[in-house]
Amino acid sequence: MATTSETPLATYTERLPQVRREFRLYPDRVEVAARWTLGRTFRITVKLADLSGQMNRFRVKNRWMPRAIMVGSAAVAYALVLSRSGYPAWVQKAAVWGWPVAGLAFALALICLPRRLFVHFPRGNGKPGLDICQAGPDRARFEAFVAAVRQCIRRA
Repeated sequence: MATTSETPLATYTERLPQVRREFRLYPDRVEVAARWTLGRTFRITVKLADLSGQMNRFRVKNRWMPRAIMVGSAAVAYALVLSRSGYPAWVQKAAVWGWPVAGLAFALALICLPRRLFVHFPRGNGKPGLDICQAGPDRARFEAFVAAVRQCIRRA
């Protein structure tokens, strides 16, 4: 990200279970800073002159949902099967850990359940454009931020 003393025209923060992204809109660009839940960070600057003003709206189900259901189901099976008699006592005691893992996995699946609204501004040269999701602390300002980006693209 370019470091400037310039004040952004608008900012937007989105939060999904796997990533938190912060957008800063300037007259000629959008700066995006992303932090993944597992520790990775990423920064990119997208020039507004490269983007098309025609945006696409679509809804996406979070890709962590099926994985969370699978882990939760495996944890329930682990807890049920290994807690049966016939296994050594230490295995039966360890089986108790399947229940909290299952609870966390199913809670994550519920968080990921709703389909999220995305807006995509494509680039004309075939490269990835700009995606913005209506999720997180600024979701009420989503439409206003998208309108501001669209207006700046028209000017660029």
